[in-house]
Amino acid sequence: MDAPAHAGEPGRWPPVAPALLAAEQEVNREICREALASGGLLREPWLVQAFNTVDREAFVPSTVWLPVRDADGLWQFVDRDEDPEAWHRAVWNPYQSVVTQLDAGAIAPAPAAGDFTSSVSALDIVMRKLNCLGLASDSGVLEIGYGSGYHTALLCERVGSHRVVAVEVDEELAGMGAANLRAAGYHPELIVGDGLKGAPGREPFDRVINTAALRRVPYAWIEQSKPDSVILTPFGTAYSNAGLLRLRVDSTGTKALGTFVGEAAYMWIRSERPVVTLRVPEEPTRRRSPVDPAQAMTGGYLQDFVMGLQVPDVSYSHRGDGDERRVQFVDEAGTSATIVRYGDWWKDDAVTSWGPRDLWAEVTAAYAWYEARDRPHITRFGVTVDSDGQHVWLDEPRQSVLR
Repeated sequence: MDAPAHAGEPGRWPPVAPALLAAEQEVNREICREALASGGLLREPWLVQAFNTVDREAFVPSTVWLPVRDADGLWQFVDRDEDPEAWHRAVWNPYQSVVTQLDAGAIAPAPAAGDFTSSVSALDIVMRKLNCLGLASDSGVLEIGYGSGYHTALLCERVGSHRVVAVEVDEELAGMGAANLRAAGYHPELIVGDGLKGAPGREPFDRVINTAALRRVPYAWIEQSKPDSVILTPFGTAYSNAGLLRLRVDSTGTKALGTFVGEAAYMWIRSERPVVTLRVPEEPTRRRSPVDPAQAMTGGYLQDFVMGLQVPDVSYSHRGDGDERRVQFVDEAGTSATIVRYGDWWKDDAVTSWGPRDLWAEVTAAYAWYEARDRPHITRFGVTVDSDGQHVWLDEPRQSVLR
């Protein structure tokens, strides 16, 4: 049976009594707390206290998108005024982020398509990151990307507002986050600017935590960190954005190195977002594929992540279904592109390439490298960053993953 509608307002749900809504809110919060605790994500006592103290709802706008497509192919849109129960469930879903901005604010709150450019992260990855940070009660913290302010408030609960400096590049988001933090009683130092530059002129930090994915760790973060400090950031390549990197600054304060401690799919920091404009020649070359694309392209996101370390400037996308299924690769410079057919992949026209690089040859070489080393897990890979740049390695810094 369809739900009843207000008279004169067809299609709207009836209002929920405030007492019932408050009870539902507490149930959702308790379910979330139990899920996080059962997953071992509230093992630090300070995280339990911070979860209980910081009201997540105070940092989530009344209108959000969910990373789920509706029947029209648009991002599912939730309006607290229209459907408060759905909004509360979304806020307290421990495994799903709530998206607060599309296309850098160019899209108004409504069902829509577009690129995610800000969110309140899912609580499971928030707690996982904070566990990895090793945050002491007297740590000085630099946070990159404070958005709505929820993550910042959790940091303030641990170390106090006076030890937190947070940077946000988007002026509209910065204003919203600052207002939310003030209203909740937190007063960290907030900077509107490019987080890749850090916060020059402040005291060196004990911890740097980034809330968006990047491909190159800025040396400025190391320069602004104390010896033996920790830098934690989502990390990816154009091929796959799925790693959580934990670096430790060495005793000299001039170099940082560390390993991936797990997976973390975050939206890109804005200046690191892969953008390609193709400028390939009109005439392609064709050949057969040496491997079934289904073997190299369906191993999951961890396989993709490892392969992406080999081909960091190559991205891919799928098109078509069934016998028409194809995968397209482009390089970041936009000078090369390759399309590979899944069906009849052994035939002489299965691989079509434009430009100086055969990107399928590079991808299949990365796949062969991965298989030849018995499919090493993401946590066996690490990164070193110093004044000369960064390099990625397997098991030890001397063992580069780049051929």
